[in-house]
Amino acid sequence: MNPVPQSSAESVFANRRKLMEWVHLASAITLALFAIIHFFMGCCYALSYVEAALALVMMVSWQLVRRGASLSAIENMLMSSAVVLFSALVLLDSLYATGIYWAAGYPFVAYFVQPASRARYWVGLFVAELVVLTGIDAAGWLSIPYSAGQLACLISAVIFYWILAHIYKAQLELRQLQLEESYLTLAEQQERLQVILDYSPIGIWMLDDDRHIRFLNRTWVNWCAAAESDAYRDGDYDKLLSAIFPGCKTWLLDQDGLDSGNLCYSREELPCADHVTRTLDVIRVRLPGAGGRASGLVGFAIDVTAQLKAQTEQQDLLLQIQHGQRLESLGVMAGGIAHDFNNLLTAIQGSIELVKLEEGLSPDVMESLDTMDTATRTAADLCRQMLAYSGKGLMKPEQFNLQDLIEELHGLIDVSVGKEVSLEVEFDPAAKPVSADRSQISQVLLNLSLNAAESMPAGRHGHIRITVSHRHLSEHADVHFVGKAALQPGDYTVLAVEDDGAGMDEEVAERIFDPFFTTKFTGRGLGLSAIIGILNAHDAGMVVDSRKGAGTAMYVWLPCYSGVDSLSGDSTAQATEVYAGRVLLVDDEPGVIQVGTRMLEKLGLQVVAACSGQEALNTFSRDPLSFDWVLLDVTMPGMDGAECLQQLRRIRPEIHVVMTSGYDADSVLEQECEPDDFLPKPYTIEKLRQIAKRIMS
Repeated sequence: MNPVPQSSAESVFANRRKLMEWVHLASAITLALFAIIHFFMGCCYALSYVEAALALVMMVSWQLVRRGASLSAIENMLMSSAVVLFSALVLLDSLYATGIYWAAGYPFVAYFVQPASRARYWVGLFVAELVVLTGIDAAGWLSIPYSAGQLACLISAVIFYWILAHIYKAQLELRQLQLEESYLTLAEQQERLQVILDYSPIGIWMLDDDRHIRFLNRTWVNWCAAAESDAYRDGDYDKLLSAIFPGCKTWLLDQDGLDSGNLCYSREELPCADHVTRTLDVIRVRLPGAGGRASGLVGFAIDVTAQLKAQTEQQDLLLQIQHGQRLESLGVMAGGIAHDFNNLLTAIQGSIELVKLEEGLSPDVMESLDTMDTATRTAADLCRQMLAYSGKGLMKPEQFNLQDLIEELHGLIDVSVGKEVSLEVEFDPAAKPVSADRSQISQVLLNLSLNAAESMPAGRHGHIRITVSHRHLSEHADVHFVGKAALQPGDYTVLAVEDDGAGMDEEVAERIFDPFFTTKFTGRGLGLSAIIGILNAHDAGMVVDSRKGAGTAMYVWLPCYSGVDSLSGDSTAQATEVYAGRVLLVDDEPGVIQVGTRMLEKLGLQVVAACSGQEALNTFSRDPLSFDWVLLDVTMPGMDGAECLQQLRRIRPEIHVVMTSGYDADSVLEQECEPDDFLPKPYTIEKLRQIAKRIMS
């Protein structure tokens, strides 16, 4: 806070030693004048000698005060001199016998020099002296210029003035004590307030009505890097702020706050001395003065930079969550559609295969059937993409090197990207094998390559670079993966597809994994969206790095292989064979039951169909030993496949159960649900033949 300067008068009376100097000097001069007057009047030589001697004593005391003598001793010397003087005024002749009148003023001298607690003793001593003199005069022992009656009146006057002086001085000392206590309390409060203001994170400043700085707290001083004393000395407020904050117009807003009687709110960008631009919420309040005129202004600046940054980060995180939820919702929808469509494809594809097994079909009919079969298989591939997007696709993991896969697909990729795009491949010898579904990873590579080729501007030669490298992901690595927070720490093989195409801005980059989204022409497939489902199923991740006009790089992080060799695929088709046996077929889709029954009967099997889990359980419980195996759908209303399997095993534990679904086995089978085989939809008659052969053998 700004210290208030003291006036010269206040400084003199606040200094006790300085005051005593003036008292002794004035007393010496006054006594000398009285001594001269009494001497030359020729009426009272004795009194003039006493006054001259006391004047000399006052001069000596004055010198002692100036040299630092003890004030208590000096004050006692002054009081002793006063007793001598006033006693002399009573005992000795004075001009026109007026000495007795001066003697009545002794109490005021005593209470002026001494505190009330000690002055009363000096006055009491003087009163006792007067009483003794009165008794001596009455007894005739000593000749005094004044009568006993006059002395009695003097004693009464001294006692009266004593009482008045004591009351006045006691009140004065009490008031002084209260003022000192108030001052100490105020000083403590001011010190506490200063600490609070200095260590407040809010910048605080105060101006007077002439726009001079009267207060800056430590936060504001740190922001502007200006010494508080320099700010107080600088009379040009505008110039000071212009030098500290170039381009900042905060002083104009301060003037608005002085001119306006209302609170002023603003948000300002302030380039601070620590090279950090802070965003401040500023409140300005006018300080009222006399006559309604403003006496100044106080301002409060709240740093909201971190708060705004946190809000921005929270909004970004919310957008990421919403994007993830949108992808998850689309995945659930795509998985459900693919599951239902696989049931339809099972009936369609099975019917086509059954028709093709008929004899005597014309070539035109066979051609039509082949076309229908191809379209059905294409639809099945689309379902697999949809299931891969939903994370419920059928996976057949195996161990392989990405280098072998890229070399195998190099020709296909080269043809697919076109002649206007050159293809470069680079492998890191340190890259390790991966355990993944080879066909799905092939789909990822092809989709990324085609997407990179389509990003090339028309009429310009482009370049695609495919690399394989080894990377270690630490626990605290700052890597942003699409669609998930992070991957598990460990070793990864990174497949990178980089292009020098048009690149993407942030808005487009956020949508490239939406189904059917494209920037070239009408969306024609799941495209990159299926990749996310595939990578999630493999515990893998993707990083996208793209800038408008600077190309795009997509990095696929696949966990390195660390287990045993993967299982081989299905055995090749065997020659046409017919088997005997009785099968319980359970499915809630009538088309699947109809086609499945015909295909199983084509293999020579006897089929009993049930359209629900409860119906299958009732049928099986009537004659459980008559069935050789069960073909059971997983997803059914009411009693689902898992519960039906448990009930069947309770009736006949050794019964061979093959479960089937439009989803992947890992997605739909619970841990306690363990069938003997799993057959994904849509299944063919050849798949049923392989199952039947394995069971019957």
